[in-house]
Amino acid sequence: MAGSTLSGVIALSGGLSQAFAQDATDAAEPAGGALSFLTGIDPVVAGAAGAVGLAVAAVIWALRVSAATRHQSLHWSDTLAEMEARLEKADSVLSAHPGLVLVWEDDSESLSSGWGEPKILGGPAALASLLSFSTKDEDAKASPVTRLLNALGALPLEDDEAEKPEPLREKIKNLRAHGVAFSGNVVTADGRSIEVDGRVAGGQVALWITDPAVRMAEDGAVIGAFRERAVDLHGAHALLERSPVPAWRRNADLQLVWVNRAYADIVEAPNAADVIKQQIELDNSIKKLAASAATERKANEGRAVINSRGERRVFRIVETPLHGSGDAALGGVAIDITEQDKAKSDLKQQIEANQRTLDQIQTAVAIFGASQNLIYYNRAFQDLWSLDDAELSGRVYHGEVLDHLRMKGRLPEPSDYDEWKEKQLALYTEGLAEPGAERLGGAPDEIWRLPDGRTIRVGRLRHPLGGVMLAFEDITEKISLEAQFNTQIKVQKATLNNLAEGVAVFGADGKLRLYNKAFQKLWRLDGRHLDAQPHIDAILEGLKKLAREADASFDALRRSIVSKAHEDRQTYEFREIRLADGRTIAIGAEPLPDGATLAHFLDVTDSKEREKELKERNAILENADRLKSKFVDHVSYQLRTPLSTIIGFSEMLDGQMFGVLNDRQKDYIASILSASYHLRDLINDIIDLAAIDAGQLDVNFKKTDIRKLLESAATFAALKAEDTQVTLKVDCPKDIGEAEIDDKRIKQVLFNLLSNAFAYTGPGGAVTIGARRVGKAVKIWVSDTGRGLSPTDQARAFDAFESRGPSAGAGLGLALVERFVKLHQGWVRMESEEGKGATITCFLPEPVAGNEAAASGDAKPDTGADAEKPKNAPARKRAKARQKGDATARQAAE
Repeated sequence: MAGSTLSGVIALSGGLSQAFAQDATDAAEPAGGALSFLTGIDPVVAGAAGAVGLAVAAVIWALRVSAATRHQSLHWSDTLAEMEARLEKADSVLSAHPGLVLVWEDDSESLSSGWGEPKILGGPAALASLLSFSTKDEDAKASPVTRLLNALGALPLEDDEAEKPEPLREKIKNLRAHGVAFSGNVVTADGRSIEVDGRVAGGQVALWITDPAVRMAEDGAVIGAFRERAVDLHGAHALLERSPVPAWRRNADLQLVWVNRAYADIVEAPNAADVIKQQIELDNSIKKLAASAATERKANEGRAVINSRGERRVFRIVETPLHGSGDAALGGVAIDITEQDKAKSDLKQQIEANQRTLDQIQTAVAIFGASQNLIYYNRAFQDLWSLDDAELSGRVYHGEVLDHLRMKGRLPEPSDYDEWKEKQLALYTEGLAEPGAERLGGAPDEIWRLPDGRTIRVGRLRHPLGGVMLAFEDITEKISLEAQFNTQIKVQKATLNNLAEGVAVFGADGKLRLYNKAFQKLWRLDGRHLDAQPHIDAILEGLKKLAREADASFDALRRSIVSKAHEDRQTYEFREIRLADGRTIAIGAEPLPDGATLAHFLDVTDSKEREKELKERNAILENADRLKSKFVDHVSYQLRTPLSTIIGFSEMLDGQMFGVLNDRQKDYIASILSASYHLRDLINDIIDLAAIDAGQLDVNFKKTDIRKLLESAATFAALKAEDTQVTLKVDCPKDIGEAEIDDKRIKQVLFNLLSNAFAYTGPGGAVTIGARRVGKAVKIWVSDTGRGLSPTDQARAFDAFESRGPSAGAGLGLALVERFVKLHQGWVRMESEEGKGATITCFLPEPVAGNEAAASGDAKPDTGADAEKPKNAPARKRAKARQKGDATARQAAE
């Protein structure tokens, strides 16, 4: 390079010398005479002058070359700066791209080294987004491009033209090796679709990787909205493609132009392209449905039954106009309703089966629709209400059925039928759930007591499909049996829990099933051991230690419990055994109907020691009872018989059967009758008082309306109130209800109280008879505004034959009141103050279960020799059954 430059410089200098010589020649020719002058110059001088000229020319040439070089350098610098600016603009454009661009300058060596080292173009946001798909297990020292391509390379590239997708790794390899371009998308594990395009650009290979999520986030304005819609459309299309619901699109000629994979699977086609090519329809009727939708320009629905892969499947077909251009004329979907169709069929069969079942049950069932019309009834409904088919045919409404039954006298008789009927129909409209919510709920069960004596339980429930379902159950017999059963259970429980006798029930297997506290206490056994239901052998082992000489008795008891032989399964009579501690125990056993055995044990030690004393006392009591009975008989026959004769003849005389009487005679006869009646009442009171004390007066309990009882007593006393000019008032609620009492005895109590009040109340005064409920007790009182009683008189007011004042009688009225109330296990209270009247209150508690059954006559009738005995036990014995709850009832009432 230096040599060529130097030779150029020499050539340039030679040329310059020749140029100068030629110029000198040309200048000499015109001069003519000057040539002679030059020839006269010294050659040395001429050579020196040439050398100087040559040097000057060289300097001039060097200056000119230097200037040209500087000019060229400036030109190339400007060009390079312009190219760098263009490159930066290109890089900024690529950086704005919402993805990555990888550029390879491939050669044979780079192909064999994996992914190589491509140039990375694109924005950092795109790189960060795409790197999120790489796994955490990747080598941290690997480059970002290597980690990204390792994550995406194994994913299949989905391409519309390829029948079987190939991995992205193979696509990139073919692109770099053979220049085979490709375009498609890969789907990551979390379902995100990444667009991938490979192209050859000059001698380079470019791979475009785009994340739609980043592109949508960076797009803006109109272009961003367009891209977002494009991505949504692409996503919707992809969703339809992968949807399990068959979907398709038709053109204006109703030809299929697109179907998804589910469609191809249903028609058993190899792929969607084959379906389009052969125009395979799900069903021939669907095309007619599409034509109708295209004509009417609105969605049209239908139903198609298709056999696919050997299965019968039912589809709901929807054809909808798309109002689009090109091949987007109609779109359709097929919704699989096979299970729904099967469910409807099963439901229909279930309803029919339920109806057949309801026809076989004894409970009457009727279902009314939302319009209150009768839509179903079973045979029991007809039989219960005695309705024939003609009366239930046609459109019969709930209200009409009620009116019809009322006209025939088969419904309860309420005081206000219209209000009662409105209540029966209220379930259709009142308390409904909000629209769209499930119809739930019902009305409380009602008890209808029909005029024919039957008791019907009515259940009302909203039907899930609308309307009301009614169930009628005849519980007449059930109530009767339940009452008897409950009474029996209560009696049994009370008996078992209050027995002093030890009771133990053993099953057929010999294990203990039931025992009471008396059994445990009697034999001093461990409760936990008994609760474990031990065998009779384990229990007898402990009992034999207490009674060492009673092995034979215990063995007989064991045989009666565990033996299956008939001769052993007999009643084991009481046998007395002597314990080591001196006690005497009587044991026995009774076989039960269910195979179990009841063993009972009684400590008779005290009874043996006091047997003689009790016999003596019993003899004394029997003697006293005989004396009282003789006294009652004596009074009954010796006093009432002649008194009845006197009253009879007096009434004959008063009736003037033997002649007309004058006024004085009439007055005498009236006085005789009044005295006789008074004496008869007095004798009856004495007899009742004696019978009560002797325990021979029976009390017959029955349901009695309290208000009617008070009104009856007030009516009887009304005449006497008029005679004494005393005001009589009844203070009793109308809804006080009924009570279990002996109405005859309580009415006698009221008469005695009213007579006593009228006797101690002067003209212008007031007497009040009233009643109230206090818990389960009934409180009845009679108050007056008379002169009242002093504390001393109040203390003796209820004693027999005690009376005070000018109008006092024999003093038996209040005594009988107290006795009769005590027979009801009640009590009497008096409140009085001198000059301010008096109030006498009677408390009548609710009878206990055992006495209630005995008083009402529900007890089991006696047979054999006991059949002639009275059904009602003496009042003294019945009173003992009620003493337990007296204290609690008295405390609650007061």
